[in-house]
Amino acid sequence: MPGLMLVLLAPLGLLFALLCIQKPLTVALPLFAALIPFGSLLGIGHSRFGSFSSILGFLMLIGLTLRLVVVRKQRAPLSGTVFLWIGFVAVAATTTMWSLGPQLTVNGILEIGSLVGLYALISMNQIDREIVHRVEQGLIAGGLAAVGYGVVQLTLLGGFPNDVPGLPPGPGGRFGNDMLGPNNNAVAFLLPFCICLQRAATAPKASTRHLHAFLAFLMFVGMVMTGSRGGMLAAVLCMLVLIAAAPRGRGILAGFLITGVVAGLVAFFLHPFGLAEREVSTTSSSGRTSIWKVGLAACPQYCPLGSGWETFPIVYERTQPTVPGADVLVGKGGSYQPHNVVLLVGIELGLPGLLLFFSVLGLTLFEAWRLPRAVRGPPLAALLGTYQASLFLSNLGYKFFWMAFIMVALYRSASYLERAEEREALELSPIS
Repeated sequence: MPGLMLVLLAPLGLLFALLCIQKPLTVALPLFAALIPFGSLLGIGHSRFGSFSSILGFLMLIGLTLRLVVVRKQRAPLSGTVFLWIGFVAVAATTTMWSLGPQLTVNGILEIGSLVGLYALISMNQIDREIVHRVEQGLIAGGLAAVGYGVVQLTLLGGFPNDVPGLPPGPGGRFGNDMLGPNNNAVAFLLPFCICLQRAATAPKASTRHLHAFLAFLMFVGMVMTGSRGGMLAAVLCMLVLIAAAPRGRGILAGFLITGVVAGLVAFFLHPFGLAEREVSTTSSSGRTSIWKVGLAACPQYCPLGSGWETFPIVYERTQPTVPGADVLVGKGGSYQPHNVVLLVGIELGLPGLLLFFSVLGLTLFEAWRLPRAVRGPPLAALLGTYQASLFLSNLGYKFFWMAFIMVALYRSASYLERAEEREALELSPIS
């Protein structure tokens, strides 16, 4: 029966793949954005490239490359961030020569290289406002679907999945354990949250404002369900940035900020309906403070040139016995991650990687700030919120991290195109 179903569905899958290759920006990219919160939950097998979002990413790489050949050249000058990210991958590839785990480094380069390639190709393709709108809608739809999935788990399936594999859902479980992980899922909600908040404050129609206020509330509920304190802090930063960058509606956004802070505090201290309830144990993990202590102790040895991309777990294992008070990590392999993107890049890629990372982050922030004020808020807020969260997470390889950079590139390209078309219209208009 499974074989028969595969035969029947194969033609549909092929047609869908061809459609994504033919329309990488209007079909594949919005779907890619919608699938980001689900991670490997929606996928085939256990490979890091087996998720449906990764498959869509591969199809987009093909489609965007072909599109460059047949579509007119991008109006916007190519962002310097493209060259900085390519340099970042080149540094990561160079560390293979002295990596503590060459095979780990090669596998990691394939992943980070595909994400950089996707970012570069999107930056080089022609983008209009319709494409940006479709991607925004994809982000919102994906966030809503993920929140709905969490609500079903909470109300009908006995609770959220447990941290420990094999244990039933219920007390101690957290929303996101079967997707990206609770903390990463909280950050994945930031982009649709910012988009909905901006529309709730600035949309011309009252009905549109009310609808997106409700959608922003649902994204906020998704963050609270994860129990992620870092995610909530990032959401507060996003709201502050939106207030500062908003062309209008600052009073509405300030009201959301106050309401969100109060609601978050209530959820984290009182746990209504079991929301934000979590158990914190230090018996099976050293915790972030201890991990950072070990990472800093290893820095003099590895930070000059790096230990090799994706080799921090090996660095921790070798350095931990020399650091007083640092626990031996057991349990899931993710516990060995540095939980700080700066420490991750510094240890694994050394000073060259660190300089490139801060350069590309600074240039992207500059480009986000230079966007027209009407659209500046969401990409700038989400980028800053994602970076703040990355100071407590090792999320450089996650698609939501790259989506924050991709959205800046999309808004930038669409804005350049609009300005170019306006100049052409003025040049062609008759002189009165």
